[in-house]
Amino acid sequence: MTTTLQVQPHNYRAIRKGDRQVLLHVPTTSIFELDPAASDLLGLFESAPAVSADDIQSRFDGRYTPAELCDSLSDFIDLGIVAPQPKHYEIPARVVERSPLKTLVLTLTTGCNLGCSYCYREDLTSPKNSSVMDFQTGSRSIDLLMEEASEHERVGIVFFGGEPLTRIAVIRDLVEYAEEKAAAAGKEAEFSLTTNATLLTDEIIDFLDAHRFGITISIDGDQAQHDRHRRTIAGGGTYKTVAMRVKRLLEKYKSKPVGARVTLATGNLDVAGIYKHLHDELGFFEVGFAPATAGPDSPVGLSREELDIVFEAFKALGREYISEAKRGRRHGFGNMQQLMTDLWMGTRKVLPCGAGVGLLAVGTSGKISLCHRFTGSELETFGDVENGIARESLSAFMTRAQAPHGACQVCPARSLCAGGCYHESYSQSGDPFQPTFEYCDQIREWTAFGLEAFGEIALANPAFFNAAIEQRSALQ
Repeated sequence: MTTTLQVQPHNYRAIRKGDRQVLLHVPTTSIFELDPAASDLLGLFESAPAVSADDIQSRFDGRYTPAELCDSLSDFIDLGIVAPQPKHYEIPARVVERSPLKTLVLTLTTGCNLGCSYCYREDLTSPKNSSVMDFQTGSRSIDLLMEEASEHERVGIVFFGGEPLTRIAVIRDLVEYAEEKAAAAGKEAEFSLTTNATLLTDEIIDFLDAHRFGITISIDGDQAQHDRHRRTIAGGGTYKTVAMRVKRLLEKYKSKPVGARVTLATGNLDVAGIYKHLHDELGFFEVGFAPATAGPDSPVGLSREELDIVFEAFKALGREYISEAKRGRRHGFGNMQQLMTDLWMGTRKVLPCGAGVGLLAVGTSGKISLCHRFTGSELETFGDVENGIARESLSAFMTRAQAPHGACQVCPARSLCAGGCYHESYSQSGDPFQPTFEYCDQIREWTAFGLEAFGEIALANPAFFNAAIEQRSALQ
């Protein structure tokens, strides 16, 4: 009986430009440029339900040597791109007994001076329910980071809220403490924060600049777009204040590029217009977009139709990115920059993010959460700063998180998605391990678009990617 092989489309994605073809191996996110023999052989497998040795010989006899065809076929079999029957790559779960902590997020306050409509936590918009982290808890958090980061020369401290600049005095004290502790341990402490910008002053800007903070500003576009959802607790618009302070920040701040983070909620779908305003007019170095975190009944969450509009707009902006990249010029679309960096570096995810394996968060009371978005939620915590990390329960969580949902095993985006954000899943279903299926079609489409873009850029200007990684790291 003649053995036949079948193509395994869930294990690869390919893009052809002219007579050149680039292939992404989905399970490992490795990227290859196919030679003519491999490209034509793949085309044969894609055109037939099953292929035998006789089929290969009759198609290519005289065009390629047996050695060329055998080498290509052997590579395809090894990668699971062709197989006698459906083949799934299984990546066994790795028990995470200890992952050296590198970044700690400190929730300095659950209070905020704004009342954004899409805020995912009630205590952030209810001042009477807010709490703050005192210096003792913050300093003990830093002690824990230094103890747990023994394998890292650099450690990251992220100040979060609420609005962290309402706690600027404790930020100053904790920065001084962290720098002293880091120096004693032979490490370098790096700081960052996300702020709504309403409380920025020249004095605060100078302080942040002196300590080389990575700064991200939460801003949603021009006045009409921004004020639709980002309002004061009393209901007033905030754009004029934010824009004024952002302009001052961008004039004075020299340490690092400043990025903008846009939350896309219902009514705010003009991705191109928002990008143009924030990047071209206000002058942000990079602009990143994310849909509002919202439960299934939320009035501010994006509908399926709105998500489709957003992703089409992402692709349109991505095409601008491609055009600039091919000419060796920087484009400030953060989502595209991240995707290109992941593909270039061969990022393969078995977990959706670094939460729990390099990053943890501390709430105002000192309890340790998976990430900053879970502080104050009902999800289990993993120890506290006085008694340390609860390794057994954290290990159990991270091991379970690596078990792929059945639907993910054949998804071509699985190694770049790994099921999606824990908190998005938790908000939608109450289960952090449930994949965010409402985004799946768009994520697959976005990944396919990214691969096409990567191939086009790589074939036209491969040197671009080294520069892109340097630009991305400048924001860290």
